[in-house]
Amino acid sequence: MGDSVIVHLIRHEKTEANRLKKYVGWTDEPIIKNSQPLQLPFQPNIVYGSDLNRCAETAKLYFPNAQFKALFPLRELNFGEFEMKTYEQLKNLPIYREWIDYPEEITPPNGENFRHFTYRVTQCFRQIVVKPTTYTFVVHGGVIRLLLSLFGPSEKSFQEIAVNHRTIYTLKWPDTTSIKGGLRCESLLVEPIMEKENM
Repeated sequence: MGDSVIVHLIRHEKTEANRLKKYVGWTDEPIIKNSQPLQLPFQPNIVYGSDLNRCAETAKLYFPNAQFKALFPLRELNFGEFEMKTYEQLKNLPIYREWIDYPEEITPPNGENFRHFTYRVTQCFRQIVVKPTTYTFVVHGGVIRLLLSLFGPSEKSFQEIAVNHRTIYTLKWPDTTSIKGGLRCESLLVEPIMEKENM
């Protein structure tokens, strides 16, 4: 691997609110139980994620022998009054429609400013990714979208990026200097997480 830095970003398993297409930010929902074994292409010793149960539970499911480091700054955006509501419930609110179009500029009522969200996530990310090795994160859709918008190989806005469950987003930099300097990764690999075939 040499001097390169590799980062695996994985969204947590679905929760009931995800299934119902609700905005779930700081609500601490469990994941929907999964009985089918999954096939992961690697097994890290350490996994980083937020302090919400859905990340810890997913990390335990995917990487049962890894140490999970739960970090508050890796939480999803705080959706404020939009929390646990669906598009259908919110679509007639002018402030919601503005936020959908300009999430970096408009803050949900009693929610989190996008600049603050960006600051806490990127500060935490930079404190973790400090040497040439491979890092694994089990985090939230918004966190992955943010990191891909900042560090993905091509310039895309937060709104343009979609992040799926059961998918590994692998970013690679040639060295730590590149990532410390805020440079975009040199490659991005997107792989589905497959269920193990029955023997």
